[in-house]
Amino acid sequence: MSRVKKLTLYANLLAIATVLNVLESWINVIPVPGAKIGLANIVTLVVLVLYSPKDSILLIVMRVIIVSLLTGKLLNPIFYMSLSGGIFASLAMATIYKFNFFGIPGVSIIGSLFHTLGQIVAGIFVIGSVAVIGYFPIMLAVSVPAGIATGIIAVKFLDVLNNFTQVRT
Repeated sequence: MSRVKKLTLYANLLAIATVLNVLESWINVIPVPGAKIGLANIVTLVVLVLYSPKDSILLIVMRVIIVSLLTGKLLNPIFYMSLSGGIFASLAMATIYKFNFFGIPGVSIIGSLFHTLGQIVAGIFVIGSVAVIGYFPIMLAVSVPAGIATGIIAVKFLDVLNNFTQVRT
């Protein structure tokens, strides 16, 4: 794939991740405060596979900043928790993916768990209390099924994208 096509695809993936993140913030599917499926993480997994760990981290940082600007939450506690969770998740996913021990759904579960951990760590600093740790088991219970779902969808997304790029090139 040419450099221009690669950059164009990356920009489109960033746009898709941003839209998914904003849409998910409007729809509360999971009845647990602060819990989401993490639909934008589908795109993060795709970028991890098609590009590099560095590109997936960059995607998360750009997405969090753009979504925070669009929703008016830049530099508030939600911003820091989202950014922290995203960075924890992408570092964990990059590490696990490099060893090729788990499939994409396994990498996604690890990412989901570490996203939760990153949010809890940020929450401790933002709130100034370790009491946030009490919420960790509840969030973990949501993380595993969410990680499985986003991982399976990411595999399907990669299949469709692969078929599309083969036809177009």
